[in-house]
Formats: sequence, C-alpha cells, structure tokens
Amino acid sequence: MLPEERKAIARLAHEAINQRNLTLLDDHPGYWQTRQVFPLLFTSFPDASSIIEQQTVEGTWVTTRTTLRGTHLGAFMGVAPTGKAIEIMNISLDQVEEGKVVEHFGVSDWLRALIVFEIVAAPAAVTSEAIR
Repeated sequence: MLPEERKAIARLAHEAINQRNLTLLDDHPGYWQTRQVFPLLFTSFPDASSIIEQQTVEGTWVTTRTTLRGTHLGAFMGVAPTGKAIEIMNISLDQVEEGKVVEHFGVSDWLRALIVFEIVAAPAAVTSEAIR
C-alpha cells in the first residue's frame, strides 16, 4: 500500500467528524472506541469541525495531527454547556493494514478546553528564569 493511500484511510475519523457520518468507520476495527465517543462529541459540540495539520507515515503506521474546533452547546463529561468556543489539538496514531484501520490511539488536549470552560485555571507563564 502506498503512503498516500494509508494517509487517506487514516483521515476517516477526521471526515467522520466533518460529515457527522460514523458509518465511515464501520469497516475499521481499530475505530471501535471512536464510534462510541463521537456521538458524545457531536451532541456536546454540534458545530465541531476538524482540520488536518500534518500527517506522516512510517511503515503501516500513520500519525495525524488535527485541530478540533467547536462550540460547547451540550453537556460534556459532566460540564454543563458554556457556549464557549474551543480549539484543541489531537494526535492520532493509526495502523493501516490491507486498507483498514486495525489499531488506533488518540490523544487530545482537553486541558485547553477545561481552561476555556473555567473548570481549571490556566497555568502561570513559564519563563526561562522559572526553570533555572
């Protein structure tokens, strides 16, 4: 499989967000958890959109960095809707074999959202003096 073909398959989760179409993930066993989480995302952030910032391929693995944007209009992980806009970074690692995502790992910067929601205070600025 060519690297560009692997990248296209790894973009399915991104496309599922933008199209609100979970069926794009149906034939990919690695996305089993993603299919459970995205409905919560769609309810909490009905205008959620995802932009791909970067993708790399190494062997059968594709790394994708995206930016997720949306407005917090529904309860999310126990946090009542705030109406505030968020922008968070997500990094996904997908193993693509025989045209399918067979393994998926994702990490999202939800701390940034919790700061926007005023659940957590923003950290103090770090300067070079503070780390000496």
